[in-house]
Order: sequence, then C-alpha cells, then structure tokens
Amino acid sequence: SGFVLALPMNLSGAVMRMKELEDWSWLDERTRAVIIELNTLNPNVNIFVNTKLVFEFPATGGVYTKADVTSFRAVQTSLALAATDDFGGIFSLLILTTALALMFFIYVSYLFCKNGMRYFTYFWSLVDVIILVLYFIQVCTYLVIFGQAQSEPSFAPEVMGDPEMFFPFGKLVPHFEFSNAVLACLSLFAWLKVLKYFTLSGIFMGYVRVIERCIVNLLLFTSLLFLVLFGFAVALHVGYGQDDNLFATIWGSLVAVIVAPAGGVDLTPIFAPGDLLGPILIFMYIIVVFLLLLNVLMAICVDTYSVCMYQLDVVNEEKKAPNPALVFMWTYFNALRKVKLVGKESEEDRGGPHEQDIPLTSLPEAIQLQYLAEKQRMQLMLDSAEAAIREEERRRLEPELYATTTSMGDDDDMEPPLPPAIGYAPQPPEEDLQDIVVKRVQLQRMLEDNPVLVEICGTDRAVDIVRRFRVDQTGVDPYEAVAQLQANVAAKLKELEAQGLDLSFDEMEALKTVSSELHSALTESQKEWRAELLSVLQMASLLSRALIDLTGQIAKVQYNHKELEKKSVPR
Repeated sequence: SGFVLALPMNLSGAVMRMKELEDWSWLDERTRAVIIELNTLNPNVNIFVNTKLVFEFPATGGVYTKADVTSFRAVQTSLALAATDDFGGIFSLLILTTALALMFFIYVSYLFCKNGMRYFTYFWSLVDVIILVLYFIQVCTYLVIFGQAQSEPSFAPEVMGDPEMFFPFGKLVPHFEFSNAVLACLSLFAWLKVLKYFTLSGIFMGYVRVIERCIVNLLLFTSLLFLVLFGFAVALHVGYGQDDNLFATIWGSLVAVIVAPAGGVDLTPIFAPGDLLGPILIFMYIIVVFLLLLNVLMAICVDTYSVCMYQLDVVNEEKKAPNPALVFMWTYFNALRKVKLVGKESEEDRGGPHEQDIPLTSLPEAIQLQYLAEKQRMQLMLDSAEAAIREEERRRLEPELYATTTSMGDDDDMEPPLPPAIGYAPQPPEEDLQDIVVKRVQLQRMLEDNPVLVEICGTDRAVDIVRRFRVDQTGVDPYEAVAQLQANVAAKLKELEAQGLDLSFDEMEALKTVSSELHSALTESQKEWRAELLSVLQMASLLSRALIDLTGQIAKVQYNHKELEKKSVPR
C-alpha cells in the first residue's frame, strides 16, 4: 500500500507541489520508501527510458538507494507503430520469424505423428520443442504488452511523446524485462541447435556426439552439485550474514560459492583471527567441490568423449562411410533428376556389393521357373504395349483403311490375354541359361509377390538366398590355387634367405594347432556324413523289407481269393 502523486509537467508547478508536500509533512518518520519514476523520450531514435529512483528507510535507521533504468523502443508498444518502422525493422522481422516458427511447428508435428513418443528420445528433438515453447511464450508476452498498451489512453500513437502528458511505462517494464529474458533463452537454444548441423562435417562429428550423450548426465550431476553448493551458501549466510554484505542474503551467498572456483570472491572476512568456522567451511568446500565433484564432472566428459571417439573410429574402419554432407548433396541432386537413391531396405537386407546378383542356374528349380515365367510375362506385356502403340499410329495415319479392316472382322483385332502372374508355365528360353543373371532386387520382388517361394526357400530375404546358393564361378580349381599359393610362398622364402635373412617361424605351433583343428573338424563332418548315409541306407533296407513283406501278403491274398472262388463255384 502507498500513495501516488503525479507532479505537474512544468517546473513552477512541480516546485510549488513539492513545497506543499513539505509543508504538509508528507514524508515523516513512518515513511519506509519513496519511489520517483520519470520517463524520457529521445525523438531522434524513438527510444523511451523509464527511470526509477528508490529511497528506502529501514527501521534501524539510514537510507538505501537504488536506481533502475529500462530502455525500449516506442514501436514495441503497438503493432500500428511497429508497421511504421523501416522495412527491415521489428514488424518485418516479427512477421518473418512467426512464419518460420509456424512452418517449423508443422514440421515438428509431422515428425511427432510419424515417430510417436520415440521422437522425444533424441536430444535435438527436445531442443526443437524448447525453441517452439519459448517462441510461443515470447509471442504471448508481446500480445500482453500490445493489449495493455492499447488499454491506456496515453499510449495512443497520436498522443505518445506529448510533453504535457505522463506515460505510465512502469506498468510495461516487467513485461519487457520478461520478454528480454525469454528472448535471451530462445537465442541460446537457437544457436545451440546450430551444433546439430556440425555433424555434417567429420571433423566436428565426434565433439557434437559427446555433447549429445553427456548432456543428460551433466544435467543430473549439476542438480547434485547445486544441492551441495546451496548447502554451503546456507552455512555461509548463517555464519557470516551479519558480518559481510556478500553473505547478507541466501542469493548472494549462492552466487559467491558458484563464482568462488573462478577466483572472483574475496574471502578475507571469513578468515578472521580466532575464527575456526570459516577455515573449516572453506576446507570442506575445497575437498567436496574442487577435489570430488568437479573431478567427477570432468570424468563424465572424458569417459563420454573416449567412448564416442572409439565408436566412431570403429564404424569408420568397418564401413568406410563417405562424408554425410557429400552423400546428402549427391542424393538431393539425384532427387532433382527424379532418381531415387534411398530405399526402405536396411543395410543388412541389401547385403554387400558382391551379393547383388546370382546366376540363374545356381537357384532352385522353382525359382528358375518363376523367374522365366515372370520374364516372359513382362515381355508379353511389352510386346502388347508396342503393338497397341503401332496400331494407334496406323489408325491415326490411315483412318479409311483402318475403318475398312475393322468392319471386315472386329474379332481379329482383340489383344490376347496376358498370362497369370502365378502358375504360368514358361516356354524354353532362346538364350542359354548359363548366361542369365538374376539381380537381388528381382529376386526380392518375386519373394514378395509369391508366398510359395518364401515357404520353399525358408526365408523372405533375397540376400539370404543369394548367400545360400551362390557358388564360385571363376572356374579355377581350388587345389591348383592352393598349390600355386604354396609355390609362391616357397619362392618368396628362398628369395629372402638368399638375401641373408635368418627367418624363424615361431608360429609353427599355432599353424599345427590350426591344422589339427581343421583335420578334426573335417573328420567330424565326415563321421556325421557317414552316419547320415548309414541312416539313409538303414531306412532303405527297412523300406525294402516292408515291400517284400507287402508282396508276400499280396500273394497270400491272391491265393486266398482263388481258393474262395473255387469253393464258391457250385458242383
């Protein structure tokens, strides 16, 4: 509660009013604070400055003084005034940023609908949401400022700047300060998002990945660090709040213990002669904060950096992946050419470069027949389409002849029906089957169209079929290749010995071990093959015995049947 008095805008009236207040004892010993608010306008740049001078009289005596100065442009109080600004002023920037934020909101909404709650598991997705929330708060704050300024008659554009009127800009100052705070946070997160695109460069990718991974751990650890620092702030405030202005408030003590590691705090009042509390608190502060918590903070960053760099090195060594920025530019260039390079298959489903084709003769008979049938069916479709194009061209060039031929027999021009996709018996191809190569994509399409092939092959991935039935087509005898390799090694060893090199083969034991293991594995495979062959022979023997027994039983049935016929004939 308090009293407000507006001084006249002329000097003589203001002096007279101040004299009257002095005569009336408007200020006495029960007055606790006097606030003087004044507004100044620079018409050259349309900037208002709101100044508040505070004189506070505590109960213990004395006076505390404080001055708050806030400046802002007049165009920030109304959209009508903002529209009168320059082309690159606040109005144009507000429209542009709002349009961009709206498009960004639509994009984020699309990603959220596509991925669901998994969208929030990515660090940069959280940054995007924070940016949108902050911008929404900023726009709402501007709307509150515009609405409050419109409700004040003295803020009308036609009277703003009149020296005979007082403008209560103090009502808008809290909103402007809050708007500036939100804008500062928005700027921080907007520039933080720029780090996301540094991953396009291999130089910065590791550092950005470190930030993404350790940011959550750092936030959790920072909460623990803040709790510890707040405890030291409370201890210093209770112990030395009456002796030093630095620790007079909890907030001042907290700022002091936060800035202390940087060396920006004077701790001289704590080390008074004969005082044990101060040295004990500082010693505990050094042990807990410097030697424990800050080292744990550095350990988190170092551990995350080591793991990220190791994983990136392993991935680069295994995949030899090109620069992602170059891949993106190449993909985008082909997209402009209507060429799609990105498919829905994963790298495991696509397989390696040597697993993209297989000879037709290496595939099972069912797949061979299906491939030939599909190929002939596609050829019939092509021939039918080309025939239709030629017929349409003849109709256009010779309409009279076309009318005569169609009137003589309409049934002759009917196109033959296409064979079905499944169950069609293909004709023997004209080309040699050894020369036909089936692509993995064609094989995958056949598996998707014909579920019977999936049951026959036992898999729905074409790359698995290629790996299972692919054989060496080089035509080189493996025994001859091994013999040639041994001859080359022996020749190389003789060449090295001729140069005076004393070679020792400490790896012979390891080679012997490998040889014995291979011999054991081959022997085991041979035993298993013999066991399987023996079981097949046993089953064949049992089947033969069963057939012999069946033949004997059939002979008995025939004999009994003849005996019955003889007995049934009347004598």
